[in-house]
Amino acid sequence: MTHRERFLAVAKGQPVDRMPYWYGGPRASTFAAWQRQGLTDDLLARWGEFTNADPTMGIGKLYCGPVPPFPEIVIKEEGNYRWWRDHWGALRKDAIKQPTDGFVTRQYLEFFVKDWETWEEMKTHFDPHSPERTGPGGDGGELTDLNPNRYRHVGDGPNWWNLVDQCNNADVPVFVTVPCLYWTVRDMCGFEGLSMLFYDNPMLVHEMFEYWTGFLMELLDEPLSKIKVDKVCLNEDMAYKGMSMISPAMMREFMLPRYKRLYSFFKEHGVDVVEMDSDGHNRDILSVMYPEGIDGIQPVEIAAGNDPEEYLRDFPGLYMSGGIDKRELRFDYERARAEVVRRYGAARQYGRYIPTVDHGVPPDVPLRTFLYMVELLQGFANGEDLDTYEPPLELERQLGPIEEMFDPRAAIAAAYACDDAPEG
Repeated sequence: MTHRERFLAVAKGQPVDRMPYWYGGPRASTFAAWQRQGLTDDLLARWGEFTNADPTMGIGKLYCGPVPPFPEIVIKEEGNYRWWRDHWGALRKDAIKQPTDGFVTRQYLEFFVKDWETWEEMKTHFDPHSPERTGPGGDGGELTDLNPNRYRHVGDGPNWWNLVDQCNNADVPVFVTVPCLYWTVRDMCGFEGLSMLFYDNPMLVHEMFEYWTGFLMELLDEPLSKIKVDKVCLNEDMAYKGMSMISPAMMREFMLPRYKRLYSFFKEHGVDVVEMDSDGHNRDILSVMYPEGIDGIQPVEIAAGNDPEEYLRDFPGLYMSGGIDKRELRFDYERARAEVVRRYGAARQYGRYIPTVDHGVPPDVPLRTFLYMVELLQGFANGEDLDTYEPPLELERQLGPIEEMFDPRAAIAAAYACDDAPEG
């Protein structure tokens, strides 16, 4: 089977020659820590080849932020903190030097959209047909280094119309990821602001969700009409530990009708899998959104009380990826093995589930434990016995010597030791 055929077969619950080699993505700070643990520059440069990860591809640039962006303005800097307004018009207080690159800490002090007037102004920055969204160049504004990791900024990238033949003839799965309703409007209003608007001004929330539904369909109509896309991932991040950020009743009123329209739109354009990306506890979301609005969900964080086996049992036909507890990878091989075996057991019993690390791989996961997990996943993907298989540790033998293990306390101290900024 090709990589593309294999992914689609897993997602649809059909037989496969083997499961995909997917593991989960380390962040920049994780790779930096691993370079102190024997990951050479050469191995880092060819990480995908080194770990033999199955490839995927996207369709090119699809920018969903403000065009033009709001001007970035520094208000003050004290110690290791910067008070500033970002390109979404939000007032923020950020650490200038982040302790773990890729896991950025941001403190939002004020958001732009508060009422109908500010929404009308924000809406002028969200024409789905702005050429900067898919064309050459950035987002229409100057890229600066104020924003840690250039969070939700965009540079130049390949245009979708230059990738039509490549995508349609690919033997790898073609994916598209876009920010969806809750995620985007929260960026505009803030978590507390949006939470209050559901009660204080529900018609405004309906208007914003309705606008964003149309925005996505306008943005994606032409590329999805010309490119066969296998999976669309809708970013939401609308849950925390134990429950969703809005009630199931509110999801049914404000989100499900729009999700049904989006779902129909994607299916009419030949998309096989419509997936939601939401950190946190997913049961409330699935109880409302599946199967009318989504086919699947990820990353199924275990620390938030998710149980992949429970969801596969309670929501028949659900597609999932994720669910390997990153916290269990911080220790020895035996503990990591028990976690991977548990998740792969559920995958084999129910199908439609690709076990991977349940979010970005943090730097406190040792490199050798991660590579042990990689080889273990490959073995199980190939059908090896869950009870007896042990990987050969071939990847570990290619590493250099360990210089230093990651110490989170040292990373925090390095970033904040000189910080004497006031908290206000």
